[in-house]
Amino acid sequence: MILVSGGSGLVGSYLLRELVKNGEEVRALYRSDESLKKAKFIFQTFGEEANFNKVDWVKANILDLPQLEESFKGVRTVYHCAAIVSFKKGDAQSMIETNVEGTANMVNLAVANGIEKFCFVSSVASLGKYRDGSCADEETIWQKIDHTSDYSISKFYSENEVWRASEEGLKVVIVNPSTIIGFGDWNQSSNSIFKRVHEGLPFYPGGSTGFVAVEDVVDSMISLMRSDISNQRFVVSGENLEFKQLFDWIADGLGKKKAKYPLKKWQAMLYIQILRLFSFLTFSKPKLTALNVHTAFNKRCYDNQKIKKAINIEFRSIEDTVKRNSELYIKFYIDSNSRG
Repeated sequence: MILVSGGSGLVGSYLLRELVKNGEEVRALYRSDESLKKAKFIFQTFGEEANFNKVDWVKANILDLPQLEESFKGVRTVYHCAAIVSFKKGDAQSMIETNVEGTANMVNLAVANGIEKFCFVSSVASLGKYRDGSCADEETIWQKIDHTSDYSISKFYSENEVWRASEEGLKVVIVNPSTIIGFGDWNQSSNSIFKRVHEGLPFYPGGSTGFVAVEDVVDSMISLMRSDISNQRFVVSGENLEFKQLFDWIADGLGKKKAKYPLKKWQAMLYIQILRLFSFLTFSKPKLTALNVHTAFNKRCYDNQKIKKAINIEFRSIEDTVKRNSELYIKFYIDSNSRG
């Protein structure tokens, strides 16, 4: 039996699709009925509802030890995908509790139950930055600075829990994906980029970062778990791109106008202040934060040579990935909304 936490999330859903297709017996944890519906939707999108029903779905909170203890019965290996991703200050406490304490619970039970191998989905947010501007790799040392997000903090300390468990005898592998591109709920996480371009995006920020297809993240995880590799982490990133390039590809894929005007950082910060005032007056949460702006103007790149050498992976083209996913977003979101 393989246990997958966060089975209803983007990475978790695609991972489960592959594991079931490979004939594996899988148990998956999900947090809510709504999230389970989203996972089922992804299976249905690819005509795999029968495989969805082969998964042993268990509703459980990774902060609830009694629930988790039951979930570990009969399990041989674990993929820990569950996490909260947020850049809102109001979500900081719950995110750190879930990401750090939840990971501690997962590895503690893995050690206690003699799990053979444990894969943790971290993030490039837990990597440091070289002073000379070189692309970040597995050896860059994380440091907290003024613009460090609570998400980054949560992932760094989550990794520490995994390394602690490795010292206690648990065989572990950690993957650090960059921004993940895949079809799913376009109201969440990186998927929302497609929705924003569809709604109209005349301006583009000057930043850059790494991007990777969700299928490549999953392939890397499965390959590492099947290998003799343990107690190492791997940057999983396909290409380093400017945001303008990614936005252009999405606009082409969705048949929308491309962003024409470069956005200045001071303009974006002014817009944030306006949003804060609007949110205060309407008792709502602002959709953008100062951290979002910093990220959009930050120039980052990531070195994927270690994972390429370790498992001989050839990453999918991000341009092709955007095209394929744009077709799905048109079919299941844009066209369906226009019909209904």
